[in-house]
Amino acid sequence: MAIKVVLHGAFKDKLPKGYKRGITVHARTAKEAVQALEQLLPIRRMIEVSPAEFRVGTSWKNSTSLTGQQVSENWSLADGATLHIGPHANGHEITSAMLITALISTAVGIAVNLLLNLLMPTPQTQNDKRKSALYQNGLNTQTEGAVLAYIAGDRVLCGSNILEADVDYTSSGSASTNLIDKMLGKSGGTGAVHFSDSELSGQKGGGKTMSNTTYSDATLRLTAALGAGEIGGIVGDTTEEKEKNILVNEVPLRDRGTNQLNYNGISWAERYGIPGQSAVPITPGIPSNFEASVEMTKSAAGGGGQFYVTNTTTDADVSRVKVRIAFNALMRTSKKGNQKVTDVGGGFEVKRLSASTWQPAGTWYASEKSSDAFVRDYTLYAPAKTAGNDADPWMFRVYRTTPDSTDDKTQNDTAFNGWVEYHDQELAYDGSGGEVPTALFSAMIDLSQFELGSSPEIAVIVRGQKVRVPDNYDPVAKTYAGFWNGAWKYAVTSNPVWHWYHIASDKLMGCGFPEEFFNKFALLDTAKYCDENVHGRSRFTLNKQFTDEVDGWQGLIDLAQTFRAYPYFNGSEIVLMQDRPQVAVDHYVNNAAVADGKFKYGSAPVQDRLNEVVVEWDDPDDYFRKATVVYRDDASIARNKALGLANSGVVSTTVYKTGCTNRQEAYDFARILVFCAQKEFQTVEFDTMLAAAGYAPGQLIEVDDWTRSGKVPHGRVKAILGPTQLMLDNATPLKAGTAYVAHMTIGNGLDTRPIAMVAQDTETTIINVDTTDLEADTPIGIVEAAAGAVKPRAFRIKDIVESGQGRYTVKGTIHYEGKFAFFDDNVPVNYDPWTQLNPITPKPTGLRATPRSYTDEQLGRQHVFDVTWDAIDTSGPDGYRLLFQGYLLEVQRPGSGAWEEVYRGQNTFATLTGVEPGDYTFSLRSLNTLGKSSPATTLKVTFAYSNTGKTVYPPVFVRLD
Repeated sequence: MAIKVVLHGAFKDKLPKGYKRGITVHARTAKEAVQALEQLLPIRRMIEVSPAEFRVGTSWKNSTSLTGQQVSENWSLADGATLHIGPHANGHEITSAMLITALISTAVGIAVNLLLNLLMPTPQTQNDKRKSALYQNGLNTQTEGAVLAYIAGDRVLCGSNILEADVDYTSSGSASTNLIDKMLGKSGGTGAVHFSDSELSGQKGGGKTMSNTTYSDATLRLTAALGAGEIGGIVGDTTEEKEKNILVNEVPLRDRGTNQLNYNGISWAERYGIPGQSAVPITPGIPSNFEASVEMTKSAAGGGGQFYVTNTTTDADVSRVKVRIAFNALMRTSKKGNQKVTDVGGGFEVKRLSASTWQPAGTWYASEKSSDAFVRDYTLYAPAKTAGNDADPWMFRVYRTTPDSTDDKTQNDTAFNGWVEYHDQELAYDGSGGEVPTALFSAMIDLSQFELGSSPEIAVIVRGQKVRVPDNYDPVAKTYAGFWNGAWKYAVTSNPVWHWYHIASDKLMGCGFPEEFFNKFALLDTAKYCDENVHGRSRFTLNKQFTDEVDGWQGLIDLAQTFRAYPYFNGSEIVLMQDRPQVAVDHYVNNAAVADGKFKYGSAPVQDRLNEVVVEWDDPDDYFRKATVVYRDDASIARNKALGLANSGVVSTTVYKTGCTNRQEAYDFARILVFCAQKEFQTVEFDTMLAAAGYAPGQLIEVDDWTRSGKVPHGRVKAILGPTQLMLDNATPLKAGTAYVAHMTIGNGLDTRPIAMVAQDTETTIINVDTTDLEADTPIGIVEAAAGAVKPRAFRIKDIVESGQGRYTVKGTIHYEGKFAFFDDNVPVNYDPWTQLNPITPKPTGLRATPRSYTDEQLGRQHVFDVTWDAIDTSGPDGYRLLFQGYLLEVQRPGSGAWEEVYRGQNTFATLTGVEPGDYTFSLRSLNTLGKSSPATTLKVTFAYSNTGKTVYPPVFVRLD
């Protein structure tokens, strides 16, 4: 459906030329329309700071105002409607407020360690040898009921699930009957190889050998499923180009260098998985293979009459059967020892089960010389159905007419080797029965060119599933032309976002979430970020054949994490939160705007912060096998090693980047994960009132905490004195000739406005700044603009929970916008100072170690040191505990140079056990929330059995009160 969007007033003035008279977009709701306009102007930011009104009608005057409920509940607009957005007029509801407040998360609370790892892929624990095609038994399988694969990307190595397979034997030989049985049981027949005896001249007095006159030739026919739905087909525009991307035992069918065929006798066909596609002629009929091994003689046992091998078809509709007869060897040796040709033969008969008489159905015959076993097959056709009995199956029997050999001069043993039933029904797998059309690959392969018993592995490199992409998108150039109005087209793409959307919304192959759950325009920026060119490659790509059946929501999380995103449900929409650059911070908060004026901080312990990440990816130069890249932060490893951490200071994990086929992309992904672990390990949590209703996970919020920054507390606008002047609730110092910026909450967002400079140093409550749309009691912060001055810190909102009536708990992780230039261009990150206070916690004092002995009933005499120290003074303004995390107590035991950790925590006491006589050195440091430590306080003590004082025994149990 399409609607027209017309902007009015200040909103219209900001529109580019060509769009001022209205814009047609394919959108269902006001939310989608606003998101679409974000391509042209920061409309969302504008309506956050300037109240707006939404109306539907032919013109602004002849229209009806939408209610806040209609906006917030995704009320659908009629096809062809005109939506007007303009400044709020008195007497009407400010509907833009509801547009924002509908974004409140309904997530449950997330712990700090999970909060820091939302965008971290799950560590790998399985030792998969190949990642792109995950059939467990190799690239080809034949599994009934297997999940149809989903192929994502524009160059994907694909295995297949064999749907139909058969082997034609012509002049067969050289493979043993048991071997042939084994191969047929694997995939409907996989091949045999011919051997021939060299013609040898016997020595004087001996017989002559004779070359075999029959050979083992077999042709494999197969049709296999590649994936569900329409794909782009095997990579290549011509037959020759496509043959370079058909891999037989890892070798291209046609050499990519010489352009010559590497294999002969291979024919192939493909079907793209479209409705109405034709059947593949390579595998006529639907085969079902049956194994048997019955010795076939002329006479029945005990000297009876003719011996028959009799079988019945599985149903009445079997069109034909192909009978296999195995010849263990076939030759006659003369009295002089010379090898000669001999023959053996027999016949076939068929009848319907209910019929009383058999009908001749042909003969079989072989006149050859072969010292090796071989197989020949013969086709029998179904007799006419019994009148009035369409369910009557039919029978066939095989017999031998050549007399059985009675000596070793004639070798003509035969055996019934099984049969294949065919239903002559052409299956196109075209979705005509209501199922998903299936993309197919079919081949006819001469197996004589493969080693005995081998099963050629067939793989193809294809352009994957066609999914919905914006109609202005070029999936090859990875560019978007102009404004996207919301219309779709179907195309092959390696952009992971459009595949994520397809998997999330597709009802047949994906999660099947309703279209109403998604704002497609909100996905556009996420997709564009993935497509951005980074030194000749796209930032994030996806080339993978998904073959495993997984939990849908978890699958969406896993896929999103590979392009630095995380999905969440906000009560009305499924939204992708992505860590990507932002032009501006969304919100501002200070102590005056949070419950009790307090922020709670947390961080990952230093021993949990990754400094090495191994990323697994699929190497196209090595048959898409798993390869690895490693990124290490050597400085962090050295620091950890100096602290005596385990594993020589290395904190490592291994992750698989789903569908990554580019080494540089994998390496940069590892850099991202290490940077975030090393630099963005802090969290913030605060409770606030209705302001949080305008927050959403993924947005950035400035936290201006004066208890951490050391700034003079000032939190709100006390009064609006005029268009360019306001009064603060507390005086703030301003330096002469220095630029300052007011950070304030306008509507539901952060707005920054320059403050008029003062001529001399002053401390004042009067600030000269633009007060448009500003109201009294608005949270405000005065920030010095100069580089190097203290700034509020930005956090990425990760979780919002309604913790009470009109009260919300907000959690976020520290965010450094400069990291994106570091990731792409290695530009050093500028870390703005955020505090005027010394972040290093004080050196502890009063370190004491008192020896003590006692007797344990099980262990006997035990000796310990009771260690105590004085608490450091961490009080800041208003009694806050400033940057303090705890203490670290370590010891060097007698004769050891290594430091042993005794205690880490906030207590002021600890006990060292296992004390033996000798000199001990204790080291005590205080730790801040950044993982930094104070200088160490040290204490050297000597323990001897004589200085322990009187013996102290464990307390005696009396009773439980």
